[in-house]
Amino acid sequence: MRFCIIGLGTFGTHLTRQLSREGHEIVAVDNNPSHINQLKDEIEFLIQADCTDLNAFHEIPIDACDAVILAIGEDFEASLSIASNVQQLGAKRIISRIINPLHGRLLKLLKIDELVIPEAMAAAWMARSLKTPDLLNSLELGGGYEIAQMVAPSRMVGKTLQQVALRDQYELNLITIGKSRGLSSSAAGHHAIQKVLGVPQPERCFETDDILVLFGKAQDVRRMMREHGV
Repeated sequence: MRFCIIGLGTFGTHLTRQLSREGHEIVAVDNNPSHINQLKDEIEFLIQADCTDLNAFHEIPIDACDAVILAIGEDFEASLSIASNVQQLGAKRIISRIINPLHGRLLKLLKIDELVIPEAMAAAWMARSLKTPDLLNSLELGGGYEIAQMVAPSRMVGKTLQQVALRDQYELNLITIGKSRGLSSSAAGHHAIQKVLGVPQPERCFETDDILVLFGKAQDVRRMMREHGV
């Protein structure tokens, strides 16, 4: 996919690098030359422009991007002006960082509903990881359901999926299994996935470096973890 990221402060820069690592094409824009310079060896399409000026978009392919992400920092007025410009140019999808509730309400008046607060998201992730340190990651889906990622408990190792009976005992579905490449220094001790094995077969035995990707209710994930000594 192709994303246009406007604003290359801390959030915008991290997002640009992450999406680029995942293989997406990035058009990165900022009016600060130092922000542009720090990504010059990593991102092909870098544009220095003041996007509060509608004329600055003549070299930014807004209509060719799958989504435009407004990663503007504390400049409230600039964020609103750029959002209006991007909308006027017919962006297919607009996602905007917000810095406070008023900012969010004003963007919603512009019919921009995909709003994110990176600091709040990071805090929620940290709170979950502190509460359940053996859970590598989780995505809340609503209604009590989540997708959870965790290292295979030692009590499962050597047993098959059929023997463990995750669905029958815990109402959990094993979506897939990832293989770990050990500790990642960039993830505070979390295991990094090297490859994904696809759809798990009932007769396959769990291994020590398996990372399980589970779907089910959060309470059932925690119950399974407790009963397996995690």
